[in-house]
Amino acid sequence: MMHKGMLWISALALAGTLAIAAPVNAQDNGTQGYTFSAGIFYPSKSAVRDATSDTWFSVSLGYTFQTSEPTDTGYYYDLGVSVGYYGSDDLYNIPVQLTYTGYLNEQFFYRAGVGIGFAKEFRNLANPGAGTESSTGFVYSIEVGYNFNAGTTPVALTVGYVGQSGTGDQHNGFTAMLSFRF
Repeated sequence: MMHKGMLWISALALAGTLAIAAPVNAQDNGTQGYTFSAGIFYPSKSAVRDATSDTWFSVSLGYTFQTSEPTDTGYYYDLGVSVGYYGSDDLYNIPVQLTYTGYLNEQFFYRAGVGIGFAKEFRNLANPGAGTESSTGFVYSIEVGYNFNAGTTPVALTVGYVGQSGTGDQHNGFTAMLSFRF
């Protein structure tokens, strides 16, 4: 139990440190700020879908703390942090990630994230009635997106894949999210 408490404290300290340092960089460029995303998560493992539901609720809050200068071709990138939640009933995951977002132009982008996930998983997937247990593992994500309007409050649609080690693939699957930057 102490080990998981230390992981929580470490993750919160990392996010807090980045959030405190971010306002200095954020004043240089108007693209920094918060992104709220909501959508669905589709577990890739059929046994997980059978034990819960086909689609899970998914939500995340991200903060961009650094944006690069655009190149001659218009490409630029953001660095950020995010914390999310996706789950159904007793199964869920709370991923805390560092993110890299590459913008190909004003509309198309891709994002990759790595970090730590705090999950609740089935003890025995073959017998979901056996209960759940907490686990912590390496979490990763990759997604592609499209900005519908590139203005002061961009709205984007993203699709991607997220996974976590140490949970028997119970928290791996596909996402479809609608994002609002503010």
